[in-house]
Amino acid sequence: MARDATELAELQRRLGEHLATWRKAARLKQAQVGQAAHVDRTTVSHIEGGRARASDQFWSLADAACGANGELIDQHRRFEAARLAYQARVQEAELAESRAKSARLQDLPALVIPERPHLARPGETIEHMRRLYRTDVGAETIEQLHQVAEELCCEYAWRDAEALKADADHWLQYIARLKDGPCTFKEHKELLMISGWLMLLIGCVEYDLGRKRQAESWRQSAKKIGEDIGHGPIIAWAFEMSAWFALTQGDLHKVMAFSRAGIDAAPHTSVAVQLSAQSAKAAARMGERETVHHILDEGYRLLGSMPPPARPENHFDIDPAKWDFYAMDCFRIATEDRRASEHAHEVLRISRRPDGTDRSPMRATEARLTLAIVALRQGDLDIAASWTQDALSASRRSADSMTMVVDELVRELNRLFPKDPAARTIVEPVKQARLELRAD
Repeated sequence: MARDATELAELQRRLGEHLATWRKAARLKQAQVGQAAHVDRTTVSHIEGGRARASDQFWSLADAACGANGELIDQHRRFEAARLAYQARVQEAELAESRAKSARLQDLPALVIPERPHLARPGETIEHMRRLYRTDVGAETIEQLHQVAEELCCEYAWRDAEALKADADHWLQYIARLKDGPCTFKEHKELLMISGWLMLLIGCVEYDLGRKRQAESWRQSAKKIGEDIGHGPIIAWAFEMSAWFALTQGDLHKVMAFSRAGIDAAPHTSVAVQLSAQSAKAAARMGERETVHHILDEGYRLLGSMPPPARPENHFDIDPAKWDFYAMDCFRIATEDRRASEHAHEVLRISRRPDGTDRSPMRATEARLTLAIVALRQGDLDIAASWTQDALSASRRSADSMTMVVDELVRELNRLFPKDPAARTIVEPVKQARLELRAD
């Protein structure tokens, strides 16, 4: 149990040493552990040096890669228990101190109003400042809430949608209660920023569940917060959601407009890459092949100019590994089958955990549907049926995004095999999937 920040830092350093010891015993380099845990080598170095924390998912993957048989996971959980207990004590102490200050302020004698009100006494100025900067929040709470929001955004790719939405909504309510109490201006702005990210996340989940109206409401709320606090990336991601909504609903010209507006809001951030990808997808569906290649080249150049993200699994951050997913969609639409297939296999490789499950099931689903479409174009119904069945078995999915690609599959099936009885092996599962998606 950590009694102070120094002891907590020492526990974190020891945890990093455990990772380094197991990694060396397994004769692995930091980059190899990073690849297995889907982070870069620098992040692994910081974790081993006790300079950075990592998620449960990282420690689970690192444990498997190093063959630690649960030892690293156990050490991580012990550290997290100590950290959370320490933070709880700090927060309780801050709250107790804030309440004590409040009580002392109430016991102060009433201020005498001067004969000339415009000449405020020095004591009055101090009193005003104390009241303005009184807080029940504190830096530790703000940091913890940032970490909670980031963890939830990292869980978007794989976690059950309803459970993720419920957790995000719970934290939004908690933040609202903090904002209603005493907090500084800086803390208020930080709380609004965290709320903006959580609103964007809930909006994405609602859209995945087919709830367009609720998704748009959350998107608008997040955008309003971004505008109020002058936060370009939140504004840009709100436009990115609009572009995504328009793409899946076939309103392609709006995709381009929303993408341009988002890039203008945050031109030098990773969301600009995501917005470029949405533009490329729209251009592909409008048959503008040269535009597609130009946008993909520019997006890849912009991506390469940015430092790698500390948490690439965060839905609201972009790293080079995700570019294969965007390129896959564009090349599939442009009927560049060889390149679409290459990118699809790379998406599946990146998405695969050591135990064979998908860490990004929605992207893996689209990759499998892409391979099914390519197989149809090559005249192989059996392979197409196999990829289709694998794709439709995913439990975590985005209703409109999946429907968009399924409809492409059906169009290719009707074009290439309009009367072939063997096509039933694809038609029947697709019909059932459409019914389930509409029910969602």
